[in-house]
Amino acid sequence: MLTAFKAAADAGDMAGLIELLAPEAVYVGDGGGKVTAARRPLQGAELIARLAVRTIEILRPDAYRIIEVNGRPAMATYARGKLVWVDTVEVAGGRITAFRRLANPEKLLHLGHI
Repeated sequence: MLTAFKAAADAGDMAGLIELLAPEAVYVGDGGGKVTAARRPLQGAELIARLAVRTIEILRPDAYRIIEVNGRPAMATYARGKLVWVDTVEVAGGRITAFRRLANPEKLLHLGHI
């Protein structure tokens, strides 16, 4: 699911992203006040899809890696060789119901070796 979401976001495929997300999906970001992140949870497939595409357009990540966080799959994203965020998702009924992005640099330090 993470790989499909990444591919759709990279391609700017709004319809593909919306299809992957449950209509009532929730996005939670953690920038820790150190980097730009949504201050409040966002709800809705279209809003989350727009955010995903826009974030890719702005940051232009250059590498991704599937890793394990808390025993579950996660996607580590890199820009200019630096880990910039880690995404995790919850899936029900074949669609993403919760999307979490950890971008807080202090918390990412613990994952910097990946």
